[in-house]
Amino acid sequence: MMFNHRRQSRDRVLNADVIAQCKGARLCISPYSMLLFEGSDADILCDEDFLELAGEGDFCFVEDRELAPYADRIEEVTVYKWNRRYPTDTYFDLDLAALGFKLTSSEEFAGYSHEKITKETYRK
Repeated sequence: MMFNHRRQSRDRVLNADVIAQCKGARLCISPYSMLLFEGSDADILCDEDFLELAGEGDFCFVEDRELAPYADRIEEVTVYKWNRRYPTDTYFDLDLAALGFKLTSSEEFAGYSHEKITKETYRK
């Protein structure tokens, strides 16, 4: 998810997709992620403790945190994958299959800085 304490990508088409997915719901993010969503019309909660503050039906954009401590509260997971490999030292820490999540949709779209982005959605 990150390398050397930095995000791997800032693709603006991906960010717009996240905002579109959250329409009508609150988007909870860390202060580190705020740069990606500045100027959007999304209902945003920006706080260091956003994962603790998120409520039922809220969306959380996570790029710099472990999710395992919150696994029992997660209703749905959307994973974005790029068409290239980046160096990484912070990894997605959930075993979705072991937690009972099933892939419910997968789609590909062109990003701004990436030829192909794959969006996978998993639900319990």
